[in-house]
Amino acid sequence: MTYKLLTPIKVGSIEIRNRVVYLAMAKYLSDPQGFVTDRQVAYYRNLAAGGVGLIVPGAMVVDPEWPSTLPLQPGLYDDKFIPGLRRLVDAVHQEGAKIFFQPWNPGEIAYNPGKTPKSVHQLTREEMQHQRELFYEAAKRVKAAGADGIELHLAHNYIFAQFFSPYYNKRTDEYGGSLENRLRFPLEVVALYRKAGGDDWPISCKFQGCDFVEGGITPEMAAEAAPYLERAGVSLLVVSGGGSGTLITGMSAGGEQPEGWKVPFAQAVKAAVSIPVAATDSLRHPEFAEQLLRDGKCDMVGIGRGLFAEPEWVNKIASGREDELRYCVSCHGCFDYFPPGTAGCTVNPWGLRETEKTPLVKDGNGRRIAIVGAGPAGLEAGVTLAERGFKVTLFEAASEIGGMICLGKNPPDKQKLNWTLEYYQKQIKRLGIEVRLNTEATVEVIEALAPYTVITATGSEPIIPKVPGIEKPHAVEVRELLRRPPALTGKSVVVVGAGLTGVEAGELYVEKGNSVTVIDMLPPPDPLTLTYDVLLVQGKAQYKGVKIAMGCKLLEIRDGEILVEDVATGQTSTMPADLVILAVGVRPNPALYTAVRGRFERVYNIGDSERAGKIKDAVVAGSKLGYTLS
Repeated sequence: MTYKLLTPIKVGSIEIRNRVVYLAMAKYLSDPQGFVTDRQVAYYRNLAAGGVGLIVPGAMVVDPEWPSTLPLQPGLYDDKFIPGLRRLVDAVHQEGAKIFFQPWNPGEIAYNPGKTPKSVHQLTREEMQHQRELFYEAAKRVKAAGADGIELHLAHNYIFAQFFSPYYNKRTDEYGGSLENRLRFPLEVVALYRKAGGDDWPISCKFQGCDFVEGGITPEMAAEAAPYLERAGVSLLVVSGGGSGTLITGMSAGGEQPEGWKVPFAQAVKAAVSIPVAATDSLRHPEFAEQLLRDGKCDMVGIGRGLFAEPEWVNKIASGREDELRYCVSCHGCFDYFPPGTAGCTVNPWGLRETEKTPLVKDGNGRRIAIVGAGPAGLEAGVTLAERGFKVTLFEAASEIGGMICLGKNPPDKQKLNWTLEYYQKQIKRLGIEVRLNTEATVEVIEALAPYTVITATGSEPIIPKVPGIEKPHAVEVRELLRRPPALTGKSVVVVGAGLTGVEAGELYVEKGNSVTVIDMLPPPDPLTLTYDVLLVQGKAQYKGVKIAMGCKLLEIRDGEILVEDVATGQTSTMPADLVILAVGVRPNPALYTAVRGRFERVYNIGDSERAGKIKDAVVAGSKLGYTLS
């Protein structure tokens, strides 16, 4: 197939080698002082080497004194940052890509506890002038660092989008009211960018296509505003929407949204201008992106998390290796910001670990590897080792591969995990991996292979609370429930355990028309200690009607009800419960590893059977062993 996606395009005065834009995303890779790090350079170099045309690193801080800012993001507020930024630019250029920088101020979006930044209608003329000067000086540093262009962040509820949006902008002077007035401040900064960089310096604009709130920016408003930006000298419009101040999943959607759901915003903007327009959000499959271009809905495609999941997206398409693509499943695992700089990817084991990655040495020479367990850890290890030339036999006691992926895809909005299963199925076929389903891998079965190495990836087992009534038929362990969800509607359901799996199970049953309460004996947690995916799922479940009761301990399961204790007061009470879902946690299951480790020269235990975690932890474990096995 000949892809229009892979053809060059002019953005202002420069030519981009293809029509794929890596969207700006905060990645928390700088050091605490805002300097570029080796990890940062490696991350963006890897993206450029993967074939992407244009890279825009996210959120470069222009005002460190602003009451709200982000940690470990690049600084643009002092000349001392220029050498590091230049190193980043050079790395991207060496791999053939172009790079724009994005100066950033969050406006009234509050990222720092205890500090409240001003709203745009509270800013004085002097404060606005100070911000203009900061953005102008930042733009000069972007130019000095050698970046090919600069991006105005007029999206995601940050300062320029707040001036643009009537939801935020309540000013009564010439910076508020009419569309022209609300655009005045961002357009003044565009003029300063042009002054800093020269007439032929490309200016991109991350553009708000919709706020998703009443009284905010609408797609029609965005289309009306777009020509103002074109006339001001903007070279490219990258159309997005939402943000942490209006709708966080409007900025980066979860599995609830279909691929390309914000494309209509870009399509409306494209009809109003003659400069290139990039569509964004949940773009994953090359054939889908290609059709957008061929249908004239956009000129470029903006991909953020999809390229984080698959940095070689462009190269694999260009070389006819589409079956080897890993697809982002919109799980928000890469949004686990705390501790900063430690987020990863459910499907890409090397995401943010690029400095650790070594070349894959193809030295397997047909030596036999026995892997027990076809969950994410075993699958990733098997695929990696088969790529190295080992002959892999994969044992799985169940009737299908996937392990916890098969269960994880069943709660609401998790269906994109099917893409991960399809990826491994394709690699098994491509690499000739032998898979033995419905097979218990005993010591004797493994010995018959005479393997060079044995890898156990047998997963975890559920923790079952020891309370009276636990044996009752309406008390169901969450894995069994997700494997074969019983039909139930109009009943009372109690989920024991407020972790991710428990809340997702609660969401599943509230959607079936049940009354659902999730209980947990732990006290209410500090939101800053929760991972982003848990926060989103909790919010979504509660919006649908799931009640969450923390500090509530299960004492007994009875017919039609449970007995609970308020941990803080010691008071007991009953709750109606036609179904009790047990989701209190899991523990590693290393039984096979214990049985075989003395019987073979090389035995490794990975994934949940070594340490229980998320799918991304298992994928990393499988990949690391696959790369390092000697």
